Amino acid sequence: MSIQTRKYDLKVAITCNLQPENYSHENTDVFAEFDSSATVEAIKMALLNYCREVIVIEGDEAAYGKIKNEKPDFVFNIAEGIKGESREAHIPAMLEMLGIPYSGSGVTTMSITLDKRRTKEVLCSNGIRTPRFQLLKKADEKLNIGFESTLFLKPNCEGSSKGITAKSVVKNEDELRSAAAEIIEHYRQPVLIEQFLSGREFTVAMLGNPPRVLPIVEICFDSLPAGVPKFDCYDVKWVYDSARNDYDTTFCPAQISNELQQQIERTAQRTFEVLEIRDFCRIDMRLDDEGNPSVLDVNALPGLIPDPKENSRFPKAAYTAGYTYEEMIGEIFMAALKRAGMRL
Repeated sequence: MSIQTRKYDLKVAITCNLQPENYSHENTDVFAEFDSSATVEAIKMALLNYCREVIVIEGDEAAYGKIKNEKPDFVFNIAEGIKGESREAHIPAMLEMLGIPYSGSGVTTMSITLDKRRTKEVLCSNGIRTPRFQLLKKADEKLNIGFESTLFLKPNCEGSSKGITAKSVVKNEDELRSAAAEIIEHYRQPVLIEQFLSGREFTVAMLGNPPRVLPIVEICFDSLPAGVPKFDCYDVKWVYDSARNDYDTTFCPAQISNELQQQIERTAQRTFEVLEIRDFCRIDMRLDDEGNPSVLDVNALPGLIPDPKENSRFPKAAYTAGYTYEEMIGEIFMAALKRAGMRL
């Protein structure tokens, strides 16, 4: 896809959280949500096609002072935040205080979408399918959700499949209590319990305002070795389906009927709308027992890893749509500029 570019006389800051050098997903998930220096550099080089200057600012406690001193005209924000249940909203809040426009969703949306329980409450109130659920703050709380089907556990405020393991699928109360206790103790936050859907799994990248739905990615687990969980857990995403291994669980475009594609796209569009997402996102879905798409998770800050071998889902959908990496970043940037009234 060839996109006409124009350089704007803008100083742009990339706000991000960098992984330590030589970080390995196999050893720990602590920095799984953060970006590698290679990803940040790729975004910087892409943005230099569209603006005069690009600087990089770490999204930590010192970010407010650095942003205030540097006075960027615009911020391309990919900062995940360093602590707290609303950490993805910290940089947007700083930027709004300083009156600096930025890419991506706003403070309220970032706070809601990192909180899986609140996200599901918004979806339910707007008639969007999502698995039935319950939040446990303590492992021994009374269960209001029954075992009519298998249940699934995950930390309430994490991304990048952190805390999702083979133990996340439970079939009785003993397994649930044990898994919940481990998650609550390790991640220091409530655990979300939801109905486990055994249907096909998809992820939907969206770009623009109003958003364009990019080619749908299917997550398929058939090629994984025996004993590996057949759902998108941490090991599947970061260990097996990576440039270091030969397994590929992501296929784009998904081989689905026109009817199912339209259902998925409508669900994604409606989710984008009710959560007031901006510029870009990725929405994870599974099919329920009747074959209807049901929203599992909403990623208002999807990963933007440039290496195609890493199978980063948002770029994979963009590549399938015909974008280069530079064009994809440019489209996000231009969508945000236009929304902010900065693109003439």
